Amino acid sequence: MTFSLTAETLFRIGPLTITNGVFGAFSVTAFITFFAILLRSGMTLVPTRAQVAIEQVILFCEGIFAQAFGSKEAARKFLPLLMTLFIFIVVANQFSLVPLVSQIVLGEKSLIRLPTSDLSQTVMLSLMVVIVSHVIAFRMAPLKHLGSYIRIGAVLKIRSPKDVGTAILELFLGMLDIAGELAKVISLACRLFGNIFAGEVMVAVIIGLSVYTSYIVPIPFMLLSLFSGFVQAFVFMLLATQFIATTYKTYAVRS
Repeated sequence: MTFSLTAETLFRIGPLTITNGVFGAFSVTAFITFFAILLRSGMTLVPTRAQVAIEQVILFCEGIFAQAFGSKEAARKFLPLLMTLFIFIVVANQFSLVPLVSQIVLGEKSLIRLPTSDLSQTVMLSLMVVIVSHVIAFRMAPLKHLGSYIRIGAVLKIRSPKDVGTAILELFLGMLDIAGELAKVISLACRLFGNIFAGEVMVAVIIGLSVYTSYIVPIPFMLLSLFSGFVQAFVFMLLATQFIATTYKTYAVRS
């Protein structure tokens, strides 16, 4: 039994490489889109139980966002982005539980791999969150935002030898801030990837031990993996909210 940290290449379209992780992301997106269309077509003026349940989840998340951003208006602006992240990660984490998905192969390669068990895709999700926070800051206060990382103000204020040390310190702190932003990407990506990949490996190892552990024994571990998938999606959403909200509130006050 072998496990690959990287997604396997399925085919290429010109310069584009399509891996089973990418195909898994497309599959998850198609599944969510199809489900959303069905849900939208089934909505009625008198809310059904499903509508009420979904509304309660959205209101709960909106309350969390409002606390983070400091206002309901700001929370509602970012609710579509943050809820989309949450829904995508939740479905992606549980997609392997859909019957026969893990058995679909192309040649000797699995056709669909969980997007969140592919490090490159968790890095892109994390990178998107950090980029969004910087775009917000740049739109609200471009010069102040750039100045918080490229601290040349202290260099321009050098008037005596003692100011040189202050300028060097400010430049060093700016580089530390840049490293901190990279650390955010790595932290978000590796936390999600590590937990989901480890869960997949654990279940696969137990199933592959013998014929006696292929059916009943993995069920508790699959339930644990299911619960962990929801928790990791929620944690990712909370951290993304915190990163974006901190930037938003910082520059909203300054501007």
